[in-house]
Amino acid sequence: METKPIDKRIIAGVLLMLAGGLLLLDTFNVTDFPLKYYIFSWKTLLIGIGIILLAAKERQTPGYVLIGLGIIFWLPSLVDYNIDLHQIFLPALLMGVGVIILTRRSGHRRRNVWNGNPPNGVNSDFIDDIAILGGGMKQVQSKNFKGGSITAIFGGSEFNMRDAELSPEGCTIDVFNMFGGSKLIIPETWEVKSDVVSIFGGFTDKRLIKTALTESKNIILIKGVVIFGGLEVKSY
Repeated sequence: METKPIDKRIIAGVLLMLAGGLLLLDTFNVTDFPLKYYIFSWKTLLIGIGIILLAAKERQTPGYVLIGLGIIFWLPSLVDYNIDLHQIFLPALLMGVGVIILTRRSGHRRRNVWNGNPPNGVNSDFIDDIAILGGGMKQVQSKNFKGGSITAIFGGSEFNMRDAELSPEGCTIDVFNMFGGSKLIIPETWEVKSDVVSIFGGFTDKRLIKTALTESKNIILIKGVVIFGGLEVKSY
């Protein structure tokens, strides 16, 4: 029996209550441990964000990576090892990004069959795009578009889908943006459903929604994670 993902708001609420309780202990000097130093740290923030992402079953890999990075960055302080943070920051970041890219690409290929057309082609039914420290403009003109995967890290791409048609089977785009952004240009007749988790980032639908089109059967589901980045949907 498949278990439902835990509500992210519950996880966030529990973490905030826990942080508040620990701060009270520190305020009343209940413990000599420097709780405030460890709570108000970007390293602890990474771990907290990772725990929240783990609540969403489909976003466990980024969650594990962020928790791992937070622990790695804390290790020199916890074990009293004399090493500067900048010496481990870049290697740990590169390893984390590599894990995310490998798991997203392999997972996407397992879920989808290309039907003879490679992904990212103009007439392909799927997109499988990774933009790191760069990006570009991509045209999507498939008449049976089923979605795909978009990854943007310190970069981003723009996808023009105005000439595409959605597959009757449905269309789902899985997005992961970290310190990067993606832009989707879609027809006004498409209805957008969002299941995007934004952490210090944002998802924006800038289209002019017409009342007469609200019952459209052309539905595109956009899901994923945006961390310190952005995802924009527009129709021009």
